[in-house]
Amino acid sequence: MRTNNINKVILGLLVLVGFACSDILDKTPDSNWMVDDFYSDDTEAQLGMAGIYSYLGDKAVYGSDFPTVFDAGSDEGYYNRRYNENWTVALYRHTAADLMVEKLWTQLYACVNASNMFIEKLDKEAFEEDAYNRYIAEARFLRAFAYSQLVSWYGPIPLRLTYSRDQTSNHVAASTEAQVYEQIIKDFTYAYEKLPHAQDADYVPGHANKMAAHGLLARVYLKMAGYPLLDTEKFELAKAHCDSVILDDWHALNVSSDDQGYRDVFMTYIQNTYDLEESIFEISFTNLRDLGLQVGGKVGNINGVAWNYGGEGYPFAYAMLNASPVVKNSYAAEDARAQWNVRAYRNKGGNIDTVKTTMDAAYCPTKFRRWEPTDWSVLNTKPDNGQIESYVVLEPIASPNKNYTGINFPILRYSDVLLMHAEASNEVNGMPTTEGIANLNKVRLRAGLELIEIASPEAIATKEAFLTELQNERLREFCFEGLRKQDLIRWGLLGKRLEFLNATIEGDPNFDAKNEQHVSYMRAGLNYDETKHNTLPYPLQEVSINNLLDQKDNW
Repeated sequence: MRTNNINKVILGLLVLVGFACSDILDKTPDSNWMVDDFYSDDTEAQLGMAGIYSYLGDKAVYGSDFPTVFDAGSDEGYYNRRYNENWTVALYRHTAADLMVEKLWTQLYACVNASNMFIEKLDKEAFEEDAYNRYIAEARFLRAFAYSQLVSWYGPIPLRLTYSRDQTSNHVAASTEAQVYEQIIKDFTYAYEKLPHAQDADYVPGHANKMAAHGLLARVYLKMAGYPLLDTEKFELAKAHCDSVILDDWHALNVSSDDQGYRDVFMTYIQNTYDLEESIFEISFTNLRDLGLQVGGKVGNINGVAWNYGGEGYPFAYAMLNASPVVKNSYAAEDARAQWNVRAYRNKGGNIDTVKTTMDAAYCPTKFRRWEPTDWSVLNTKPDNGQIESYVVLEPIASPNKNYTGINFPILRYSDVLLMHAEASNEVNGMPTTEGIANLNKVRLRAGLELIEIASPEAIATKEAFLTELQNERLREFCFEGLRKQDLIRWGLLGKRLEFLNATIEGDPNFDAKNEQHVSYMRAGLNYDETKHNTLPYPLQEVSINNLLDQKDNW
């Protein structure tokens, strides 16, 4: 595939994203040949599809900000730069004019618009029926996914199902959340009916697939069952779609005899290989670059293991996200996930050493690590002056880029399906079920833990106790994967957990109330306002150019 052709497609997509950029809205395209002349054969359809995926790989979305800046400000982590407040959303200091609030909206709607254009312009007469349906299903899957994020983060939003051709297309009133979810359900349903299975011979890793649609639809139903809709009848539907994945009996946890299965899963993201049985859907930066798109993520850079030595060619990490003491304290001593998620090490001036306390600004997540020491015993030694201790780069490249990584980002893992099923079945039956307990145990056993009925029989004694256990288990399993804040919001727990985080910080034996760094960790909890911060404001730019969209109260 030629890069210049891809660039033409992407340019065509951008020209049509009328609501995505006010500068574009001020210009009238000279022609529309890039839209009307495309999507008439497989090559063009694949190029168009790559353009849709590229919006999800953008820096404002899964390339960097979305799963880090937006999900920080929960009980799992926080921004560690005490001297500035650049991560405004993470600190609950954002306004409607905030650039991050605007860019996330812009890129997710650009994904919607590109999907709409693809659906409208794909030439039905040029394809066999199955191939045509498969392309449409993939575009609808991506539209549903983008809308599921938009409605979760922004609440009632404009529902656009045709592509925006000019400024007049931009004036669309907000639909209710229920109306948006109705369309999401239709799109994901079409997707699971028409998309291939990940085990099919012609399936391309990194693309949408049948079971990903089932799993993400289960997540949508769990959200609908919680805050703000509180439509508890949706628990049954969430369970049913988890059943579709589980009873399919192809997806499974990565389990190894040495308790390294959890590590092995994340090594596939880091090394751009694919564990299709556990990783049901992920954002694949490698695929996008192979198609000629200049997409590079910062996964493992801003949310990785601190590296402060050298420059270009080293596995550098700005390490702006701290892991919280709540995460550390959630793990039992024998939990193998702790050694992967919060191993607590860094490189400082060539010296690889242990980060000794959660109050240290270098106590960062290690889930998306770019490097490790060659010998872990070096954590207890100090190199000679001018020497750098030996390390191994985990990314499959000889010379890492200082600012960008190729690490793929997980969207849906099989362990999530198991825990969603356990939660939904608990709600439907009003008590823990045998199957729900078994699903929790599968996740625990992979982590090297005892069966829950042996380790904590009280955790399965009641519906409430089991839900609390599942909430804690989701923290242990999915920390730093961009799920925690929305989980807490749908459970109605975000404010309470931020209070608990601050109490945990102040109760840490290493906390010093006179230390500005330590005090800065509590900013999110101090700034959070339940009356306004469970959703984002509409971007000021969008309210300015959409005559039918009024800003929310309190913003």
